[in-house]
Amino acid sequence: MKLNEALLIGGALLAALVISKGGAVSSIFKKSSVPFMPLENKTISFIENLPQLETFKQFFPVKETNVQLKNIMNIEKKENIQRVSYLQNELDQTQKYISDQYKIANPVYSRGQNPAFVYTDDIQNILNLRSSYGKVTDENLIQYYENYSKTQPLNFREKMYNILIAKRNISKAEIYQEKQEAGINLINEEYQTRFGGLSRYG
Repeated sequence: MKLNEALLIGGALLAALVISKGGAVSSIFKKSSVPFMPLENKTISFIENLPQLETFKQFFPVKETNVQLKNIMNIEKKENIQRVSYLQNELDQTQKYISDQYKIANPVYSRGQNPAFVYTDDIQNILNLRSSYGKVTDENLIQYYENYSKTQPLNFREKMYNILIAKRNISKAEIYQEKQEAGINLINEEYQTRFGGLSRYG
């Protein structure tokens, strides 16, 4: 038997003897300073520590946060549509009212009918009553006709009276129409300011 083979067999027998008698392997090999951890536990620990990294959060946003943001945007968008739809419905009614009043203020007369006009004596009466009316204006004519109707029928004067009333109604309705349009624009601008820039996250 060669010397190398004898040493090899002797070393194997010595190791077997130590293990069989319960000898600590640590007496032969230095114990590692890193505690043993199963692979599964290491993976869990690694994943749990990842969210603590701010840079990780910036580049990989949490999916649930995006879902919540999208839900909020959907709710706000629905409310925005409802508010605009309500105001748009009122605006449509106002515009129809203006259109109807415009037909009264600008009548189309068929052949044989006399157009509405202000009687000369009515103008003179207004001028004579400066203390009450001041000068001839649409509003003064309306007041004059209303006072006139308290004592006698308007007859043909009624056509002009209705035209003047329709013109006054149009003026007031147009102011209201402008406010409604401004309200719709304001709602849309507010929504775009709050959520327009977030649409890319949807």
